[in-house]
Amino acid sequence: MGRPYTEEERAEIKERIKEVASAMFIRQGYKDFRIQQLTKQVGISLGGFYTFYKDKEALYEEILRDEKNRIRMKILKIIEEENQTPKYFFADLANVLLDKTNTNKFYTNEYSNLLENLVWNDNPITAEDNLYFIKQVRKIWADKGIKISASDEELASAVAILALLCTHKDKIGVGFDLWYKAIEKMILADL
Repeated sequence: MGRPYTEEERAEIKERIKEVASAMFIRQGYKDFRIQQLTKQVGISLGGFYTFYKDKEALYEEILRDEKNRIRMKILKIIEEENQTPKYFFADLANVLLDKTNTNKFYTNEYSNLLENLVWNDNPITAEDNLYFIKQVRKIWADKGIKISASDEELASAVAILALLCTHKDKIGVGFDLWYKAIEKMILADL
């Protein structure tokens, strides 16, 4: 049995696990990801991995949450610095989601309900997190004199629907463009 990790070592190893795993998920997707390959690249034992994460799904969920928070911080910065209006916010968000789901296996895995769970509002923690983000966005717009009649819940639902559509564009097929245009009109109707 090895020596216990210090808190600093634990933090460094956990970051390294997430960094390597993220790159592997992007290249391989969720289904082909193997914990044994990860532990070999990180330089820890299989048992060491399980001191940090219950399983592959828990690791994937944490990486998705981190990515969601990183993207949200970037969005807030763009809205603030570039005076992005609600119309361009939703258009840019759709383009980012479409790009990510087209080019990155991390977002288009066989276990896509994990991504949905991070944006859909039926989970109380996710709903609270999404509303907090929408309130931050709304405050920036309010400070710039932009008023929106839609409630925070409606805006959070619009973001979730947009993410869901982009995640499942292949299943929707040719109707995706029609759905996207309908959502865009609905979202932007009063902006």
